[in-house]
Amino acid sequence: MIDEVIKMKQNKNIVSIFCDETDSTTFLEGYIYAVGVQKFLIKHITPHGLADGYILKELDSIVHLETGGKYERKIEKLYHKKNQKHIDLEIDKNSDLEDNILQICMNNEYITSFEMVEDDECPIKGTIKELDSNKVIVSKLTEDGEEDGEAVLKKENIDTISFLGVDEEDIEILRGVNRSF
Repeated sequence: MIDEVIKMKQNKNIVSIFCDETDSTTFLEGYIYAVGVQKFLIKHITPHGLADGYILKELDSIVHLETGGKYERKIEKLYHKKNQKHIDLEIDKNSDLEDNILQICMNNEYITSFEMVEDDECPIKGTIKELDSNKVIVSKLTEDGEEDGEAVLKKENIDTISFLGVDEEDIEILRGVNRSF
């Protein structure tokens, strides 16, 4: 699949990426931004054509890809007509993609969502306090933007990393509101 994902990145086409064998209604939509040895980074776009941050996922999680279809063309039109843009990231091509993304999120204090292997129903959200080659320490935040302790995540158990999306943006707004009271 890596060759197909690299080709999608080079062609700059919107792609639908299906990662759930049991649910064909659940998929990622957007532009491939970066491809690593084991992971890919997508500029995620909502079904309404709105920029929804970035998502980092395992290449092995891809069940199938679709591009150039009616749905992808619709999303692309909406994205451009609504003047949507994603923040550009400086990806270091010489380092591991996941490590690079985690470092970017930590350095910029981005609110980040982590879905863990075996527990994608309850993502851990917050800012990265510390990281090393084996773990990520997250200062957790609730959906209401309130501090909620810390989580120590084993890197090998992280399934999906999302940041700069609408969910994270809402938490950031609420965190700011909470700080002003």
